[in-house]
Amino acid sequence: MKYDVVVVGSGPAGTVTARFAAEAGVNVLIIERRAEVGVPVLCGEGISRKIDEWNIIKGTRWMAGKMEGARIYSPDGTCVKLSAERAGNETGYVIYRDVFDQELARLAIEAGAELMTNTNATGLIKEKGRIRGIRAKHFDEEIEIEADIVVGADGVDSKIGKWAGIDTTLKPEDLETCCQYTFANVKNLDSYCDFYLGKEIAPGGYIWVFPKGKGIANVGIGILASLSEAGMAKKLLDNFISKDPRFKNAHPLRFLAGAVPVALPVETVRDNLILVGDAARHVDPITGGGLTHCLEVGKIAGEVIGKAVKEKNFSKEFLSEYETRWKGAIGKKMKRNYMVKEIMLDMDDKTFNMLADSLKDYKFDELSTFSLIKALVKKHPTLLMKLRPLMKVAKET
Repeated sequence: MKYDVVVVGSGPAGTVTARFAAEAGVNVLIIERRAEVGVPVLCGEGISRKIDEWNIIKGTRWMAGKMEGARIYSPDGTCVKLSAERAGNETGYVIYRDVFDQELARLAIEAGAELMTNTNATGLIKEKGRIRGIRAKHFDEEIEIEADIVVGADGVDSKIGKWAGIDTTLKPEDLETCCQYTFANVKNLDSYCDFYLGKEIAPGGYIWVFPKGKGIANVGIGILASLSEAGMAKKLLDNFISKDPRFKNAHPLRFLAGAVPVALPVETVRDNLILVGDAARHVDPITGGGLTHCLEVGKIAGEVIGKAVKEKNFSKEFLSEYETRWKGAIGKKMKRNYMVKEIMLDMDDKTFNMLADSLKDYKFDELSTFSLIKALVKKHPTLLMKLRPLMKVAKET
């Protein structure tokens, strides 16, 4: 088999990359190790309304609900309410992630990409030190797929990145262990996503409740691996659910578990190679949400691949336009949010309560990191020392 590009992984980053490359006239193959695109669901299922501006997905079949905003609860129950525009990349729409992924794959195929499921990458084909494609297993058949560019869209434990010599090792403090229920018959839901913070509630992370309509909601937890132990995430989540009256008569439809990176991005370009999505660590270090970033960065990757194939230039130098552009789009924000994550790890519940108290009446219509810090310190001057490391980066964003 010979293609211009082979994309390993049919998640949103992979299929969006494939679509925009195919639209540029590139001969693209997507391979997926599972039997079905988008299954099992491995996501909280929240995404920003920014996607409305990008013309990346059509229709509404994938949409479970449109959110008005988010409520963030501190350990003492103080609530900070944000509009959807200000609430981050996980608030805007709650989606049916399996349908969402399949729609993105359909659009890639419609653009000309091919898709092979039940196909697991087993290694890179190299010739004189350069990547020339991948080896894979399609059901029980060993196959080779030649390609000028290999795209690693194969998730947090990216084998493509490792085989290419990129250091994809994650420290425990840069990995969140997560689990989530989808419940039916949940009472008193509205059009807000809820987030709960606190060392006792979710150490190094948070609990979320995302309403999906008709009494259905996702309730999940993410906790930092360095602060966790076997079974801890589920135990803490079950404890939260048992105390929340909304779930008194609810019944689970689904349970899932996984992990997400909350790290700085890795090297994303080599000769004949690009990494996208979770494989590249394009995930918000504060929230662990990466879906919005996947779409934005996948579009950039596809456009750059289109240029590379046209020019027949697959060098790291040529493909580095992709890295330059994604850093311009999300790089500063990721650097800032990683710093925020590190600062938050040193905060106790008393500090979280002070933060919430400072922000509960804050007017978020002129939100910036710098103005936010000023508001926090004005009400609680003792926060200045904790937030000082953020001041320099805040002035840049």
